[in-house]
Amino acid sequence: MSDFKRILEEIAEKYDCKIWISEKIGKRWSFYRDLKAGREKFLPAELIVENERFGVFAEDFPKDKRDEVIPLLKKILDELE
Repeated sequence: MSDFKRILEEIAEKYDCKIWISEKIGKRWSFYRDLKAGREKFLPAELIVENERFGVFAEDFPKDKRDEVIPLLKKILDELE
């Protein structure tokens, strides 16, 4: 299991959400590798953070806790480039 996937699983468990990384392909987003964690909640996905190529989406992520994970997620996205 990659370190990135392990981090996503820790975030999903701590915040009881579904979280995944997608790659921009033109105007569309596509799941990137197997970088996802958490259980499906069938709620609208929200874009938490993005760079030029990748974005982190989540379902049911607490808005008041985003600042706790955004720096780590930005670092992950930068390392994927």
